Amino acid sequence: MTAVSDYARIATAMSTIGSILTELGVTFAEIRERTSVDDAMIDALVAASAELTASAEALKQVNFQPPEEEG
Repeated sequence: MTAVSDYARIATAMSTIGSILTELGVTFAEIRERTSVDDAMIDALVAASAELTASAEALKQVNFQPPEEEG
């Protein structure tokens, strides 16, 4: 069941990303103001997130096609 380990790796990466986003929120609330560069980077994160969501949704459309046997 390789897929289970794949899902676990993705969940771990998402958890890490969530923690970093939380840290950034604290930074912007308590340490410094967001800059236009920060806003551009946040827009890039939102776009990347949308692409990942679309890729995950596309997995639902993948149908198994066993390899043809030779011979």
